[in-house]
Amino acid sequence: MTKPHLAVTLGDPAGIGCEIVCRAVSSSAVKGVCSPVIFGDKQSLKQNLFKYLKNRMPFEFVESSNIGDSVEIGIPSKEAGIISASAIYKAVKYCVDGKALALVTAPVSKESLKMAGIKYPGHTEMLASLTKSKKVAMMMACGNIHSVMVTRHIPISKISENIKIKTIVETVNLSVNFLRKTVKKNIKVVLCGLNPHAGDNSILGFEEKKFILPAYKILKNSGIDITKPLPADSAWLKIKNGQYDLICAMYHDQVMIALKCINAAKIVNVTVGLPFVRTSPGHGTAFDIAGKNEADANAMIEAILYAVRWGKKNIRKVKC
Repeated sequence: MTKPHLAVTLGDPAGIGCEIVCRAVSSSAVKGVCSPVIFGDKQSLKQNLFKYLKNRMPFEFVESSNIGDSVEIGIPSKEAGIISASAIYKAVKYCVDGKALALVTAPVSKESLKMAGIKYPGHTEMLASLTKSKKVAMMMACGNIHSVMVTRHIPISKISENIKIKTIVETVNLSVNFLRKTVKKNIKVVLCGLNPHAGDNSILGFEEKKFILPAYKILKNSGIDITKPLPADSAWLKIKNGQYDLICAMYHDQVMIALKCINAAKIVNVTVGLPFVRTSPGHGTAFDIAGKNEADANAMIEAILYAVRWGKKNIRKVKC
């Protein structure tokens, strides 16, 4: 049986992207389920092939740039940003053309992208723009736990002003629809408040009463099995104990701190709302250990396996 093609980008060449991709695609778990097609910089890959794969290339490679020899490992740069973006552009087109089952991206540096003049703060926003997807959400998977954040990469000081009824409703709907198509039909959602004790009846904040509770009512009336806004600590305990399938949090760290305490090596970032399944490991470029042969590829392997597992349930047919 022919194994499906999977588009995989190498990420920021100054980080651990090449290392974790090379290790992941050479693992028996990955080789058994798909045929990876790697997108990235020719020079960056060349520098890493012998180190991690003894100069073997057990995958198809698509060159998106050839300037990696000018990049200093462990430091963000304009060149690294150009390389990262170039790989994403080509890989997205490959997936849009129906040539791959799904897309898996190695970590990029927001600083490198900014230095290269790339206007997007990260993968999620870039992928949404490139695929003309008007509504997307950043969902994180960790084993059987699925979590989604209403706001993503913004300063803490701006979280409150970016929490809107419409945004909460769209975020939950996108995630529930994705999970209904992939995991199971009946999805139970636990909804987080923003403030301590979920605002304590507006004593500790107004966002629950003004935005989150009205969003809950809209979602509940639409037929979604969802709780009223709960304190985040209580909500996480309930989903960790298996009482719910999805937790909807209000901001980035409300998700990531909990997940990294549960199992950092299993976290997978999933962009929902795209015309194809896209995943990435739930960590960053790790500049501090780049080039030291210390990177753990387990999260990258998890991202690939997740993409294959749920990519197969995606209704769009691919030309493998």
